Amino acid sequence: MGTALSATDFGQIKSRINSLKAQKAELGRHIAKARRLDPESTGSLIEQMKAVSDELKALQKTLKKRLKAVGEESDRTTRWSPELGTIPNAIGDQHVSQFKISDYFSDPSRKSAINKYVAEHPAGSIWHTVETVEFIAKTYGHPSRYLIATDATDGVVGILPLVQLNSRLFGNVIVSTPYFNYGGVLAANRSIADALLEEAAAWRQQVGADSIELRHVPDSKLGLKQRTDKLTFWLPLPSDSKDLWDSFQPKVRAQIRRGEKEKAEILFGRHELLNDFYAVFSRNMRDLGTPVYGKSFFGNLLDALGSQATLVVAHIDSFPVGCAFITGFGNRMEIPWASTLREYNHTGINMLMYWKVLELSIAKNCNLFDFGRCSKDAGTYRFKQQWGATPVQLNWDYVLNDGEELPGLNPQNPKFRFLIAVWKRMPVWMSRVIGPRVVKFLP
Repeated sequence: MGTALSATDFGQIKSRINSLKAQKAELGRHIAKARRLDPESTGSLIEQMKAVSDELKALQKTLKKRLKAVGEESDRTTRWSPELGTIPNAIGDQHVSQFKISDYFSDPSRKSAINKYVAEHPAGSIWHTVETVEFIAKTYGHPSRYLIATDATDGVVGILPLVQLNSRLFGNVIVSTPYFNYGGVLAANRSIADALLEEAAAWRQQVGADSIELRHVPDSKLGLKQRTDKLTFWLPLPSDSKDLWDSFQPKVRAQIRRGEKEKAEILFGRHELLNDFYAVFSRNMRDLGTPVYGKSFFGNLLDALGSQATLVVAHIDSFPVGCAFITGFGNRMEIPWASTLREYNHTGINMLMYWKVLELSIAKNCNLFDFGRCSKDAGTYRFKQQWGATPVQLNWDYVLNDGEELPGLNPQNPKFRFLIAVWKRMPVWMSRVIGPRVVKFLP
């Protein structure tokens, strides 16, 4: 018999069990009587009793097993599971009869209207906001523009944040938006998007930049050359953290419990945690061979994003061993940076820290958790996938001259492999001094 149990199957098995129980009771009476009147005749009756008992036990075991299987199947079908819906497009199909393009920096009074547009746009992110571009300009002084499209009623119908990074080592490029996972154009329709890109291309020519990089999520259908080697992971969240916990594989729950056994302390805060955060983050970046942002980068970002940004630090025996920077925007929580000290990876502290961040996200009524970008099939890919998150392809568009190739700013580029190897051997203190001067030009 299979594991499926229909009402007919259940009735037949139950009926047979009841019949066997009646036979067993009847045989018991016959055996008791035979023992009084004719003890030698009990042998065959006992054999019959044994056969009935064996069949009864087998049927009861089968029924129990199949009822358990039905219960587990029912549990699987009724238990909450993450299901990611349609990923919103950056460019809509709304009708806008007239519009014009301008630059926010020429009229800062539009700030609240722009941020309202970004917040209400389905594809808007915290990295599209005015505060993000202002933060970059304040921290690194890069030339920046924030293009906006307004309709006949002066309402915002499109935006495009742009930052120029110009260095001898990494070239002259314009990015929307550098340092972060998302950016690119947000527009009510294709005509507005094209007009914003035309204005961006004019600025590119003016400053002699080699390319414009637009960090879109789904394919924008702009017909531009694309880079598709990066992806992110999005995890829909339930309203109750218990439902999320129950959705995890047993191995994930065991790893989280392993972290709990360390009696670790997971702290959430802001500037008061910055020193501990940076101690862990900067060391981990050195170990990866990656130039690290300065501490002021994160301090300024906390100031720029206000209550939308939080630092996370994990302590074991009062020593910082893990950290994360998380941002909340609308119904989404994102973790753009996270690190743990390698010698503590065996403790499960990273799993515990992520679980506590997920719990916080649910407590703040977020319904989507963004694990941040990674490369396909990297170790971080497998780490993010184990939480039940869905991989989401990133489509980064490039405005280039005819015949030009995509920029080669990635760790796999042979040009940078030697530099990465050298960086891994650099003292941490030195990486903290040199790193910020280098990374400011890395998009």
